[in-house]
Amino acid sequence: MKFSYKLLKQLVPQIKSQNELVDKLTMHAFEIDSVKGDTIDIKLPPNRYSDAGSHIGIARDISAILGRKFRGLTRIKTRINADKREAQFRVEIKDKNLCPRYSAQYFENIKIGPSPKWMQDVLKTCGLRPINNVVDIMNYAMLETGQPLHAFDFDKLTTTNRQLTTILVRMAVKGEKITTLDDQEYKLDKDILVIADSKKPLAIAGIKGGKVAEVNKNTKRIIVESANFDATNVYKTSKHLSLSTDASIRFSRNLSPELAIFGLNRAGQLLEKIAGARAGQTIDAYPKKQPKKIIKFSVERFNNFIGTNLDFKTIKKYLENLGFTIKVTADQLTNSPISQFLVEVPPLRTDIEFFEDVAEEVARLYGYNKLKSVPPTTHLKPSGFEDQIVLKDKIRKILASFGLIEVYNYSFISEKDGRTGWGINEKNLVELENPISSQFQYLRPSFYTNLLKNISDNSRFFDRVAIFEIGKVFYQTRNIEEKLLLGLAISSKEKETFFELKGIISKLFKKIGLTSFSFAEPEENVLTVKSGNEFLGEIKKVYDAPKHHISLAQIDLEQLLKLAEGEYEFKPLPKYPSVMRDLSIAVSDLQKVGEIMQEIQLANRQYIEDVDLIDEYELTRNDAELNAELRGKTISYTFRIVFQASDKTLTDAYVDSQMDKINSILKNKFKATIR
Repeated sequence: MKFSYKLLKQLVPQIKSQNELVDKLTMHAFEIDSVKGDTIDIKLPPNRYSDAGSHIGIARDISAILGRKFRGLTRIKTRINADKREAQFRVEIKDKNLCPRYSAQYFENIKIGPSPKWMQDVLKTCGLRPINNVVDIMNYAMLETGQPLHAFDFDKLTTTNRQLTTILVRMAVKGEKITTLDDQEYKLDKDILVIADSKKPLAIAGIKGGKVAEVNKNTKRIIVESANFDATNVYKTSKHLSLSTDASIRFSRNLSPELAIFGLNRAGQLLEKIAGARAGQTIDAYPKKQPKKIIKFSVERFNNFIGTNLDFKTIKKYLENLGFTIKVTADQLTNSPISQFLVEVPPLRTDIEFFEDVAEEVARLYGYNKLKSVPPTTHLKPSGFEDQIVLKDKIRKILASFGLIEVYNYSFISEKDGRTGWGINEKNLVELENPISSQFQYLRPSFYTNLLKNISDNSRFFDRVAIFEIGKVFYQTRNIEEKLLLGLAISSKEKETFFELKGIISKLFKKIGLTSFSFAEPEENVLTVKSGNEFLGEIKKVYDAPKHHISLAQIDLEQLLKLAEGEYEFKPLPKYPSVMRDLSIAVSDLQKVGEIMQEIQLANRQYIEDVDLIDEYELTRNDAELNAELRGKTISYTFRIVFQASDKTLTDAYVDSQMDKINSILKNKFKATIR
């Protein structure tokens, strides 16, 4: 925002030079974008437009930085009851939420002409074009006070039979049009707030005035508007119409309603002085006044928070110079030193809400460069010791050693993705309030959709894709819930991936310390992963064709961490060698391989350490005739069975007897042929 150095110097004569002003503002208040001649471009934060978006506001800050209380406010006199003559107009606010305050005053005997050179110089310095004395006064008063103002030619307004003009603050009628001061026509709708008389819109509220009541060289009587409008509505209207003005920029940054009468009084002074105006009726429609903000302040808490050792007297001086009011009880005055007190926030400081906001005001006047660097005294625990972080790092290393590559996907999905199934209940989807695009409308409830996209993108270039992802998924119950999951996906154009993925998950569990787990097959092409009665996840066969096999899995890492911690214990390396045997069988494809593996494992719980499926293929018709009892397709499975004892070496004779036992079980229960 552009400011005039000459005007600031006039408001604060203690400023020695432009360089000192820039230095003080930079070190204690705001960044300076540029300095060109008399123009100082200050980078004003959006939450400071109400109190500092004006020359008086910046002057108040400069005075406080220089250790003085600002006296420049005395130049603006209260003029709200300037004239008690017969009423000329009335104001009616239709929506008090969108217009919290509407102040206006009638002036007559206006003499239109050029504004004084000193006023034109300030306007040009701040990037505004001089037009005539009335319009220039509106803009100059805005630059001084921060309150946007607008003047309507009173004689162009519609009056009633009693010669009484009604100013309406209402929503536009759909299809209604207005031509603004720059001769641009805008089509309005029912969401746009306008200022109107009894027949037509006069201005787009908080943004720009209309041509119909424009002040020109023939104007003799005016109504000056100084109102307050809802920031959100002004912002939305400005974006909707693609119309940005000084007024809309200011109003969309939450100006205080208390600023309205302040700006009106200053404009009235200048109109009387420069345009020979005679003030008349004033209306201040302010149905719900802005409440006072009182904040409890503790000297000890402040010093601990900022790292200083300031006393009550110093803090009080800083705050009072900024316009804050300090409230101390009589009892506190008798008990020195004062450690706690109440701070009343100035009405224009819409950015001040909490103790920390007040503390920041004291700290910046004290000087950030004076604050000493102190190392933190809080004990910091390295993140590597966190169990969940350790688990995730360990899983990454294990899966990478298995040949899987980690991927990182967005946590968002489209509406189309949310309706593709995969166990997703649309009622549980978490929708974003303001998505950046339709492709990112919902938070992901699972990894499956994104992992399949990864597979599709990479399968064009590779015969085999093996990936995993660790992250959170989100779903809606009574509240929005989130869960940490591990997602895995394997795609191959050569061999099946379903049991390979099962084997990877089995080895992963064992390496992280989970020894008690099982796989159940509740439905075709799905394996449920459990530990006891606890659900850990699932493995899905997504696609299984001669030249393309895709399988996916999802594992609950939060549940896995709890179970792995409960079973994790030191286990010495075995002293005695293991014995490995391969077993090939032919069975009907109606038999579930998970049940076959489980029966093999149960045949000898003491010494069978592991059972893995290492090969699978469909038998030809001639091979199938080896077993006339089989019906339908015949599948050949090859299992690798590992026998291990911790207290002795298992003999071949013993292992052979156990293999005979397993063969008998498979023949009787699954009608298998041993090959």
